[in-house]
Amino acid sequence: MGGGFQAASAEDLLCAFVSNGNATPEALDFLKPWLRAYKIDLKSFNDRQHRTLDGTLANVCSSIRKVHERGIWLEIVTLLISGFNDHEAELRDLAQFLVGISPDIPWHVTAFHPDYKMTDVPRTAARQLVRAAEIGAESGLRYVYAGNAPGQVGEWEDTRCHACWATLIERQGYNLPAYRLTGEGNCPRCGAKIPGLWHNHAADAQVGRLDDNRGPRGVTL
Repeated sequence: MGGGFQAASAEDLLCAFVSNGNATPEALDFLKPWLRAYKIDLKSFNDRQHRTLDGTLANVCSSIRKVHERGIWLEIVTLLISGFNDHEAELRDLAQFLVGISPDIPWHVTAFHPDYKMTDVPRTAARQLVRAAEIGAESGLRYVYAGNAPGQVGEWEDTRCHACWATLIERQGYNLPAYRLTGEGNCPRCGAKIPGLWHNHAADAQVGRLDDNRGPRGVTL
């Protein structure tokens, strides 16, 4: 895997790692020279629930800290499932944990849809996503996003400046109606530096409709 990242980096490709959060320090140190971004699925902030999926909550929280400590751009995704991880107290604890590491960590709350072995659980409603996003913002996270419900969650698809609240990137699903960041990653209204990995030129962001439903999502990944 490291060899593939190394070859991609040599061609000026940005390398990102998508993870369930079970990582050792040795693995992170091995990958760090070639990684620019790291996405971790934080599937629940309840250890008992987490153990039914892919390990312990403590291991995932430890990985989140270690990735951030190594200076790799980090984003967190939580698939919001009714009755499993959507309790307000749990979501608030999760958001406060992330704030304690950095309020600039983007947190994506995404909609579940019934499939495969979980066909008896209802689809996540847009209002549930919006409330989870509100909890994240109330807890102090600066960049919170609601996903998998394009056009149904209002401003929670967009990137806004943490200083003046100007809308910097407008989104609808995978489409970008507008991209206003400067090439240096600053807000054009107030000049605030927006944390993340950004395009050097707005034209590179593929503003407009992507008919094949692929393209930029989240803050940077």
